[in-house]
Formats: sequence, C-alpha cells, structure tokens
Amino acid sequence: MDDAARSRRLRVGVVGLGRLWESRHKPSLARRPDRFQVTAVYDQVARRAEIEAGQLGCAACDGVASLIARPDVDVVYLTASQWFGPHAAFLAREAGKPVYCALPLAGDLDELERLAARVDESGVVFTPEFARRCYPATTRLRDLLATTLGRPRLIVGQSWISGYDRYAQPGPGTRIASAPLAVDPGGYLLDWCAFVLGADPTAVSAAGARVLSRRATAGDDRDLDFDSFTARFPDGATAQVSFGLYHRGEWGEADRFLPPSGFQVFAERGAAWVEMPDRVRWWDAEGPHEERLPVDPTVGDVLNDQFYRLVVGEPSAAPTIQDALAVARLVAALERGRAEAD
Repeated sequence: MDDAARSRRLRVGVVGLGRLWESRHKPSLARRPDRFQVTAVYDQVARRAEIEAGQLGCAACDGVASLIARPDVDVVYLTASQWFGPHAAFLAREAGKPVYCALPLAGDLDELERLAARVDESGVVFTPEFARRCYPATTRLRDLLATTLGRPRLIVGQSWISGYDRYAQPGPGTRIASAPLAVDPGGYLLDWCAFVLGADPTAVSAAGARVLSRRATAGDDRDLDFDSFTARFPDGATAQVSFGLYHRGEWGEADRFLPPSGFQVFAERGAAWVEMPDRVRWWDAEGPHEERLPVDPTVGDVLNDQFYRLVVGEPSAAPTIQDALAVARLVAALERGRAEAD
C-alpha cells in the first residue's frame, strides 16, 4: 500500500446489521471519521438495511456480492450472523478486500481451513474478532501478571450465558450466534485463556451436561445446557473453564445467590479474580486490591483501531485468521474427544 493509501479513510461496507453493529462498531467508526466512512450496508432483512442506509447517508445494497463489488467499498465488516454464513468472507477475499469478521468461525473447521488457505495465498487482511482480549479487565490482568503477580499457572473460571440474542448483542453474558456452546462462547474462552497464558494448549478435553433442554437428540451438542473444557499448556499451566445457559424462566432470580461469572487466575506471586469486562481484584504479599476500570477507549475503539492499523500496514495487535484457525482446531479436538468418550 503506497503512502497516499496510508493516509486515506477506509470506506466500509457492512454486512449484517444488529445490536453488535449498533452498540459496538457503529458508534466507534463514527468517532473516527478521519479513518472510516460507511458507504454501503446489506442485511438479510432489506427494510433494516434501508433504514440504516437512510440514517447513515449511504447505499443499501440488495445483495452481498453487489456490496463487495462496489468501487466505493475498501473493506468489509461482517457484524451479524446471516443465513449465508461466512460466504461473504470468500467473496471479499476474491475481490482483494480486507475483512473484519465478528462472526464465530469455530463451528466449521473444514470451511475455515479452505478460507484460511485462500487468505494466506492472497495476502488479503482478515481480522477475526476476539473482543475478550480487549476488555479493560484483560489488559489490566496482563499488566499485573507481567509485573506484580508473575507467571500465571492456573485459570479456573465459569461464565453464565443468558442466551442467544438474534441481533447479536455483544458482551460476556450473551452469545453472538445460535451455535453449540463449545463454539460460542467456548471458542472465545479458549482463545482468552491462551491469550492470558501466552501459549496455545497442547491438549484439551471437554465435559458437558443437559439439564433443561427439551429438544436433545443423541450426539447433538447444540442442546447442551452446560459445557466445560480443561486445557493444558506447554509449561504445565492449566485452564479449567465451565460455561452454561442460564434459564431464567425455570430458575428465576437464582443468579442473585449463585456464584457470579468470573475467572480465578493463580500466579507465582499472587492470585486475581476477573469479572468481565472491567473488574479486577487481586491479592499479593501486600494484601488485597480492587479496581473497577474505565471502558475508555471502548472495546469497539480498540478493535477497530487494530484493524485499521493492520490494513494500512502499521504495527498492530490485531488477531489473524490463523488465530481463528487455531481456536477452531481446539474446538474440533474437544468435540472429537467428547464423541470418543460417548
């Protein structure tokens, strides 16, 4: 990319509208008009795209291919799961346009392997969204581990999921897509543990249970109410994380006395308790400490800044499709192990 390209705004085509777009990316992109300009939108509900286009003063496209082919679209944002899945990512790759992908990708390893091979072959930028890496609590935890607490040795955690929101509301309490728990949030939690521990797992195992699911069928993990994984790392560190659906209809306000979602992180010189997205408590030789961290810049600001830097050739901490592929392989290993155990 030449010097002129480095200084220009990225013209954004958005595929898939909903709360993830509304609450995370739309306001973030609007705060940086020097870097981003939304020029086209598409959604499987045409009226939704028309309304959004009217608000943004951009084009509403009648198809994914037509949006990607537009000369005024430089990069493509995939921000909500739609009926065509990751097909838009293949089209964008063929058009040579960078992709920001907020969709969970760990559910189909074979398809992701094909996409990764094509992305690597072409050199087109592809950034998967691993938002938990950018939560203020994660950033502070990594700072503490690098200074006060020392090398992490064990993560023990649990995450309550309130359900799937069809408009993809982001956050620790909801899933991005209607997918097996092992994919979402399991894949994202595997990535978070690897990010905190600084290495990829060498072995993983899973255990799950059905409690209230009414549509359970033999061998169909989409109906698990609870799931968990144990991941072992090269230097002997371990992560044990459970996650499950919270059925408010049956359990009411029981979450008021149940243990909250959070992660215990045990290190060589202390321990920490992390509640996403912004709370960290830790203990060291000096005693207890607690911080409630400001969410500024927002998670969307951090994610979009990383993507922008990667596209224009600046140093960036943005994950790549290889990171997504590593997670998908771990999820596939979990599912194979579960099938063998059955």
